Order: sequence, then C-alpha cells, then structure tokens
Amino acid sequence: MKEIDFSKTLFELVSDYPEVKSLMLELGFNAINTPGMLQTAGRYMTIPKGAQMKKIPLDKVITAFEEKGFIVKGVGK
Repeated sequence: MKEIDFSKTLFELVSDYPEVKSLMLELGFNAINTPGMLQTAGRYMTIPKGAQMKKIPLDKVITAFEEKGFIVKGVGK
C-alpha cells in the first residue's frame, strides 16, 4: 500500500503519484484538468482545502483513496 499525506500540496501529490490526478477527476475536481492549474493553484492547494471548497465530504475523498490502495495520513481523523 502507498502512503499519501493530505497535508502536502496537490502539486506534490500528483508529482509523487500521477494516478492522483485521475482519482481527483473521478471525485469531481474538474479544475485539475485545466491547463496550468496544477502549476499554479496546485502548488498551495491541499486535498482537504479543495474538498471544502467544492463541498465534497472529506470522508468520501479519503474512502476513495483507500479503495485505490492508499493509506491516508495528514488529516485530523
């Protein structure tokens, strides 16, 4: 299993695990596909902040990552 730290920025996570991008798309984070988004907003945006902005329950995001074989850390569970 891969360990993913939700306190890291989206840019860092996609750099470490390219599959994060497609998983985020599946969850409804469509802006991740916008050209340049990862290089700009992705450098300061974390998954919990993005989930809050998009009004997607963080528990749903965590569950989706766990189902894909990730161990999620960096959240106040």
